[in-house]
Amino acid sequence: MAKGIQLKVEDAEVNRSLSSVQRAAENPAAIMSAVAGFLVTTTQRHIEREAGPDGPWPRLSPRTANKRIGRRRRGYENMLRVSGRLYNSLTGESGADFALVGSNLPYAAIHQLGGTIEQPAREQEIYQNYNARSDTFDPRFRPRRSSNFARTVKVGAHTVTIPARPYLYLDDTDRAEIEAIVADGLRDEADLR
Repeated sequence: MAKGIQLKVEDAEVNRSLSSVQRAAENPAAIMSAVAGFLVTTTQRHIEREAGPDGPWPRLSPRTANKRIGRRRRGYENMLRVSGRLYNSLTGESGADFALVGSNLPYAAIHQLGGTIEQPAREQEIYQNYNARSDTFDPRFRPRRSSNFARTVKVGAHTVTIPARPYLYLDDTDRAEIEAIVADGLRDEADLR
């Protein structure tokens, strides 16, 4: 060290605060837990905004939108939230050196990454309602329990292409919030609030 005036800090309060910060930096599990909670919330917001890191998600196909009209009256709105299962399945996990968010649903990945599904030809039971008085079928499919008519139909082989609708990502606002969570956690450990 250079000769001259020196200042040595021997303040117990300052040393205690520095020790607390050092302990938090060496084992940031509590901070990582807060980050994981934030990741769940921000991922849910991405789904609500229906936008990925590159902008709005691709619009639903007209066929898909038409299937969604009915009881739920959603049409083109609320992509990835018809039943709420994906949205509500998001969970965070954390440890001493990681924080993550994800879903255990089998279809979560295809919505994130996109892809093509090959459907083989098959026979399938469909359920409808038949009106004997007018001798007509209601063209809408029904659950088995609310149907009075069943028939077997052949469905040809086909492919279904699902475009990527990324919801697991961090944007600049998310990164800034994570930095703030870390800084707040270190301040709390050092009792600097």
